[in-house]
Amino acid sequence: MIKYDGPGWRLASDFSKPYYSYLIGDDHWAVEVSKQEWEVLVQAVIELIEQHKKVKNQLMPEEKISLEFEKPPWWALLDGDKNSWSLKLILNGESQNTRSAELYWPIPKAQLITSAMRTMWDSNQ
Repeated sequence: MIKYDGPGWRLASDFSKPYYSYLIGDDHWAVEVSKQEWEVLVQAVIELIEQHKKVKNQLMPEEKISLEFEKPPWWALLDGDKNSWSLKLILNGESQNTRSAELYWPIPKAQLITSAMRTMWDSNQ
């Protein structure tokens, strides 16, 4: 098992589980996702962070920004300013055999969990 956690967020992978081998959560909730859902999620989060990096130097200190990215089954929203942001994720279970979930991390927890997500992603590549 690989586990990362901090104040207000947690992330783990357990490959002994046959299907839902990744856990994403905070202090009060968690959801397990499949390898395929995890891979799409991390790609979506990386894309949002890259978009933010490209535009943040064009923003005034007081200016707000909201960036959305959708890659089924995930919808993601990065919401903040040039220096910090929150992250909202929606797992959209559209078929009969899938589930739905909404996930949210405020500033600065969003930056911490996405950094851990990137570390976990890079270590599995």
